[in-house]
Amino acid sequence: MNNDERKDPATTYLDNDCLDACAEARRVSRRAVLKTFLASGISKAVISSSPLISGLLFARHSDAVAAGTPDKCVSIYIPGGGIHDFWAPSGSGSTMQMGPMSSGYEPVKSECNFLLNMAHENGGHGRMPRLLSNSWHEDSFDVFMGHQLGPDRPFTYVNLGTHSNGSGYITRDGGSSVPFQDNPFNAYKLLFGASSGGSEKTPILDAHAAAANAIKRKLAGYEVQRLDEHLQAISDTQRRLDDLAGGSSCSTAPNATEFALNYDSFSQQARLQADIAVSALQCGLTSSVSIAFGNHQSELRIPELNYTGSYHQSIHGGSGGLPNYPHYTELRNHLGSLCAYLIQRLSEQGILDSTVVVETTDMGHADVHGNTDVPLMIAGGGSTINRGVTTAAGNSYNNLDLLHTAAKACGVMLSYGQEIPGVIA
Repeated sequence: MNNDERKDPATTYLDNDCLDACAEARRVSRRAVLKTFLASGISKAVISSSPLISGLLFARHSDAVAAGTPDKCVSIYIPGGGIHDFWAPSGSGSTMQMGPMSSGYEPVKSECNFLLNMAHENGGHGRMPRLLSNSWHEDSFDVFMGHQLGPDRPFTYVNLGTHSNGSGYITRDGGSSVPFQDNPFNAYKLLFGASSGGSEKTPILDAHAAAANAIKRKLAGYEVQRLDEHLQAISDTQRRLDDLAGGSSCSTAPNATEFALNYDSFSQQARLQADIAVSALQCGLTSSVSIAFGNHQSELRIPELNYTGSYHQSIHGGSGGLPNYPHYTELRNHLGSLCAYLIQRLSEQGILDSTVVVETTDMGHADVHGNTDVPLMIAGGGSTINRGVTTAAGNSYNNLDLLHTAAKACGVMLSYGQEIPGVIA
């Protein structure tokens, strides 16, 4: 499907009046929403006993309040930039041609807007805290969007990582840095474990069952189906966690101390974190997720690829001086495919059109630590975003402008940055 076919004739420029209206629609207090639930016969105990159930109920309310505007946001960090001539796609729609560094996006290229010739506001190693923020001290974009889009959700934001190894962070809340949750087992338990009445020997899904059954008779038929779909999605993720741990039929995510999470399973861990992120959004547990595939030191290794050395080494000298940087290209392309996997999962679960996805990085050409020709991308958003295209924004626009544009597509005004022309439909 090409870009013109995606445009909704009724969709217009998101002006300030529209942004104000979107913001006003979200100014419904948690107490008022709880009062509505209690009046319908759903007890406070049921709501508080299960984050899954409270997420579903607040999502139900959100759907009624702000239908049509994307109400979820995902921020993805891929280290190591990219080489423009090898990354930049050309053309549009189904005929878009991907480069050797971007062919991993092939399955989702029609959902993406690839931003070309972009600059970086503060690029280089050690600058991760500035990727989603205008300063070293204020709340990061993922935290801000969580407060704007889902203040009543069980989790204001969720930040996941894959082998960040305690090196760098992108999330900051209330002036303090927030480390990534690198362990998918812990992330799963944090998000989907019951807040009371459960134990390590109690299956996580069983801990939600009583709460689920208690509200089913209060829901419309399609909502019962939606709840069942959420439970199934969580169950599928749980089985994959068991597979990663070497388990068989165990219905509870194993304790993380039972096995090592190492580079041999980097890709599998990354996809599991993506599954957990999508389930959290789908079930209404949060409206904002950030996920990092590695850290600014690019220490990761992908043993299933042809080049099995570190990503950092592939950038600096690992390609033996070859001008096409074959190893850097292979690894960067693979990291892009992990981003594409997350976008595919959002689409499969029917929430990509209501989710704006941004992919950011810390530089352009990493071998020279460049701040120009930075590979950035925005995806999803339904008719709000021009997709299946490239946008030659130019070096007067940078990574902070990407965040500003993504926020505006969700009906939120970000105090820094500017809108990138050609992105919002």
